[in-house]
Amino acid sequence: MDFLLGLFSRITGNEELARLLFIGVVGISAVLAASAVILLMLGLQDPVQRRLALIKRGHSGSSAGQEAPGNLQLLLERVGQRFASTESAKTSVTQTLLTHAGYRSSSAVQMYWAVRLMLPLLLVGLTLLLLPMIPGVSLNIGLVLVLMAAGIGWLLPALYVGKRKEARQGRLRAAFPDALDLMVVCVESGLALPTTIERVAEEMSVSQVELAEELALVNAQIRAGISSTEALKQLAVRTGLEDVQGLVSLLAQSIRFGTSVADTLRIYADEFRDRRTQAAEEMGAKIGTKLIFPLIFCLWPSFFLVAIGPAMIGVFRAFGNM
Repeated sequence: MDFLLGLFSRITGNEELARLLFIGVVGISAVLAASAVILLMLGLQDPVQRRLALIKRGHSGSSAGQEAPGNLQLLLERVGQRFASTESAKTSVTQTLLTHAGYRSSSAVQMYWAVRLMLPLLLVGLTLLLLPMIPGVSLNIGLVLVLMAAGIGWLLPALYVGKRKEARQGRLRAAFPDALDLMVVCVESGLALPTTIERVAEEMSVSQVELAEELALVNAQIRAGISSTEALKQLAVRTGLEDVQGLVSLLAQSIRFGTSVADTLRIYADEFRDRRTQAAEEMGAKIGTKLIFPLIFCLWPSFFLVAIGPAMIGVFRAFGNM
């Protein structure tokens, strides 16, 4: 508390004004905290308001296998919805990013922006509480720490979603060759394309869960009346992989011109194996360049120390005896 009073005194230059400002900040913070707690504990627990919120977000309380969202999730969705409505130009880009990361919920964009808004405020509050415990912290250092906390809170959700997107696409890319081989076998055995997709999704539901879910969603869309080409195009959009986009283009041309789907899948499987071999060769060719910096900073100093160290010690001893 003394640290905060001193901080306000340095900013305003007047002790009385600093006290009034400190009391005002404490009062506003208490009112906001109490309002948040009341909204969380009472407002969202009202059965009518909760039911309306569930209807607006498209959630059916009687659907099996799904749990109703909690009060905190509904609160975050409301906060994010206010911000996302003003950022309509970025909504499609954010929704695409979240879809590639595996968040396909209708409220994923609102939740994302709510977390990006509330996390910096939370970290700034924690920083202000921890600053008095650090001895010898000046005003400039305190402001830098607060700004760093706000920046970390703003960038951390984006970095997490980006890493999750890369990891998910890596797993899908690794599982894609196995799915292609299974599809070739199923099509050559006489199964239609929707039945092939369904069978491959069932076979890969244990080893590759994410790709199995995507293929099962494609099969569900085809059963709902969407054409196979459109369902596969939506699969390419959801995954964001160039390999899947190439497969969709080939299958669309095969379906349009009436050529054999098995031949198309076999040709693309061979092409994908060649592309994967080229990617492996490219990664192997980069190893020599990547090893330059570890060799320079780790191995060569030790080599010079072992090779030249004894000679340098002998030279120093010879000049020391003179």
